[in-house]
Amino acid sequence: MEALGRFTYWVYGVPLMILVVFAGVRFTLCTRFFQLRRLKCILKTPFARDMDSAEGQMTPFQAMSMAIGGSVGVANISGVSTALVTGGVGALFWMLVSAFLGMAIKMAEVTLACFYRHRDEEGRLWGGPTYYIQKFLGQERGCKWWRVPALLFGGGIFVSFFINVQNYSVAEAIGTTFDIPFMIPSLILAAVTYVMVSGGLRRLGTLCSYLVPFMCLFYIGCVLTVLFRCRDNILPSLRLIVTNAFSLRPAVGGIAGSCLAVSLRTGFARALYSNEAGWGTSPMVHATAECSHPVRQGMLGAFEVFADTALVCTATGLLVVCTGMHDSGLMGAELTLKALENYLGSPARIAVALSVFLFGLTSALGWYAYYLTLLHHGLGEGRTKKLLPLFNLLMPAMGAGLTLAAVKLDLDPGKIWLIADFSAIFPTAVNLCVLLTMTDRFVCLVKDWENKNTKQRPKSAVSYRVRG
Repeated sequence: MEALGRFTYWVYGVPLMILVVFAGVRFTLCTRFFQLRRLKCILKTPFARDMDSAEGQMTPFQAMSMAIGGSVGVANISGVSTALVTGGVGALFWMLVSAFLGMAIKMAEVTLACFYRHRDEEGRLWGGPTYYIQKFLGQERGCKWWRVPALLFGGGIFVSFFINVQNYSVAEAIGTTFDIPFMIPSLILAAVTYVMVSGGLRRLGTLCSYLVPFMCLFYIGCVLTVLFRCRDNILPSLRLIVTNAFSLRPAVGGIAGSCLAVSLRTGFARALYSNEAGWGTSPMVHATAECSHPVRQGMLGAFEVFADTALVCTATGLLVVCTGMHDSGLMGAELTLKALENYLGSPARIAVALSVFLFGLTSALGWYAYYLTLLHHGLGEGRTKKLLPLFNLLMPAMGAGLTLAAVKLDLDPGKIWLIADFSAIFPTAVNLCVLLTMTDRFVCLVKDWENKNTKQRPKSAVSYRVRG
């Protein structure tokens, strides 16, 4: 475990962080700070009238809800609080920096996934990194070795199939709140997940479109209530966060490096696992929705990062710091729930603990859609149908298995999230490298969308027909 920790810290400390920052800065500059210039449009897009009507497997809004459900999950409650303990409160600042760059990255990967997606014989849409790797590298560039990055990406995503932290974090939140064995809520979540995944993508999209907005608003409402009660601590907490983010003094807790290095590394790692920008996961869901233009769906991807990190993660971080619970010695979901309980009482803790169950459920449903897309592309429709009954049973069982292993081996939340961070390394690296080679195509699509949505058409614009 120590060797895994050193490797993961090293990768997130230099190589992957450089790659994420470079990709985010490149997409931001090439699109002339699209996520700032068009922020109002990004925030309005999910609520447009045509977001609830489409002929694809899911509507654009359902696709976004499922993608948010896959990312806005236990990482925002359990993972953020753990990051503030292991990486210092300055990690929250670097999460927000990562989110700004992540909006450009997520918009790029979703846009390209919708442009290079595939329509099967039954008219259903499929897409994602493996599809644009095949169509861009394999077909357009004539690269015979396109299967190598596709396999590395798909294999990396399936690591999380065996290392499912959502189930453990739900078990921890429910178990510590009601003082019951972790395996009870773990098995309940596994059973509910199995029932839900048996209904297909359209049913999952409908469910997420109702659950996700409710969960986010309820959780943020609880946090805002606490922040109002300790409003005198907000400015000192913000000052502490910024100071710690740039502090050069040695980190505490036996972690190598300065507070700046540790908070930077931890903040980027947690933001990556939370909003999944560059990971290549949510484009697989977004590509299933009919949309008028790939960039329009891409803006939903940018909104997804905003909702996940700028809203929910920031809410959790401010809750923990403003209440002073970051120095309590607690970690994981227990830390966040204890902060709520201290100010709102045990009923609030119970309500949020139950909402964590819903967070974990929607997160599991989102990841099911990712796995299904990879299976469909890798094995084909016929083999996937034959494998689906067994796969539907194994996916929730794996999550319960990790919880059982964590209980038996007495693993703390920090080690669980270390394994989760490790699972994101390879697919993110492969996806970002491929995306960078597709920058020109992404920029052309952005210009095409802006031409169609502005009165004056720039002469340099190139129009592309939307595929699908």
